[in-house]
Amino acid sequence: MFRFNTHFTDRRTNASVLAHISAAILCVNLFASLCTDGLAQSTPFPPAQSIRLSLKDAVQLALKQNPRVMASRLLSLESDRERQISRSALLPQANLTATGLLGQYNKASIQRTSERTTAGPYQMIQAGPAYSQSLLDLPLFRSYQIAREGVRESLAVENVTREDVVATVVAQYLLVLRAFAIHDAAKARVALAERLYEQAESLQRTGIGLKIDTTRAEVELQNERQNLIDAETLTHTTNYILAELLDLPPDREPVVVDELEFFDVAEVETTTAIDAALVSRPEMQAQAAKERITRLERKAASEQRAPQIDFSGDWLYQGSRFNNGIPAYTYQIDLNVPLFTGGRIHAEIARADLERQRIEQDRRLLEARIVREVKSAIDELKAAHKNVEVANLGLQLATDEVAQAERRFAAGVTTNVEVVTAQDALARANSNQIEALYRFNQSRVNLAQAMGVVQNTYAK
Repeated sequence: MFRFNTHFTDRRTNASVLAHISAAILCVNLFASLCTDGLAQSTPFPPAQSIRLSLKDAVQLALKQNPRVMASRLLSLESDRERQISRSALLPQANLTATGLLGQYNKASIQRTSERTTAGPYQMIQAGPAYSQSLLDLPLFRSYQIAREGVRESLAVENVTREDVVATVVAQYLLVLRAFAIHDAAKARVALAERLYEQAESLQRTGIGLKIDTTRAEVELQNERQNLIDAETLTHTTNYILAELLDLPPDREPVVVDELEFFDVAEVETTTAIDAALVSRPEMQAQAAKERITRLERKAASEQRAPQIDFSGDWLYQGSRFNNGIPAYTYQIDLNVPLFTGGRIHAEIARADLERQRIEQDRRLLEARIVREVKSAIDELKAAHKNVEVANLGLQLATDEVAQAERRFAAGVTTNVEVVTAQDALARANSNQIEALYRFNQSRVNLAQAMGVVQNTYAK
């Protein structure tokens, strides 16, 4: 559960101010209701139905129907079908064959004679099963092993996609939470600015305040209202991106139910985290599968020099007609030993060696990237944790500053320049706290992704 709390202190609320605020809220609600009815009549689409989603619900929904996840799953299934196709070449093959033949020949084509006479017509029919089996074909067996490793690689790549999609969804969910936190803080500052404007106006009527104080308070009020409009727009646009990631239909709209949260995190030892990441990251698993495939490809290329033995045969009911046929059969063993291939085998072995070297360089780059990501994520998480504590203290001080400036202005000690300055400081403190909370939660996501456990962390 994520929690974000923003507090404003109001120590000078009176009945008249509450009455004005209540009337204003009633007018705004009435106007919003009329506008909503008008838009509902003019829009060509039905109103969107909301679906309440916690962070865990959003992640599970994305893993179920996100297009990227579905596409990676289909690629894994295709790879498994390739494995089955490669395996079938190692298994016995059988088929049913039938032949009907009617022929006539020129005897001069088969005998040394100038006489052109015909032989035939001859008629033959045969039908029955035919079968074959590879007895020794090492490259064929290596092809099956390569396809089997390809399945492992495709599954690892699928996990890479799932990790990336989960991290993206969680990050966008946090952006939505941040947008709503900004909106709530802006709404509270608008209420504060309205109260301070009414206070300045009241003091002006009694002769204590000046008109410039009222104008200054009104300018600040309009600024806060503009910030509220921008904040409300941000809540919509970030929610649209979340709906896209979840692949929701146009008539469904996600509604986040969690809030930004801050809590103490356990100390992460850098060396231990790096070692764990090098094992658990799906990119490393895919890299290992590529290396095994490269070794098998080299073996397959070199083993093409080995003899290949195949067995085939058939059993046929054979005759000139159906009523005079007898069983006939054929058994055949073929031995093939390559002697000269024009340098093809040598070139294939050299190509496999070059591919192995390239894969080794890719592993070095991947390991360096993982080490950098883990170290950066740990440092960012530590800094974000400290920033939240500083931001909370800053918000508390800014709130006290507004209260003190308000009391000084009400007592006529100073103008409302101090009040406006305190309001600006409060706005910055609000933004700093929201941003610090967001970065803290996003840093946790970055560390989980760097460790290769973001799916286990947020989907279970």
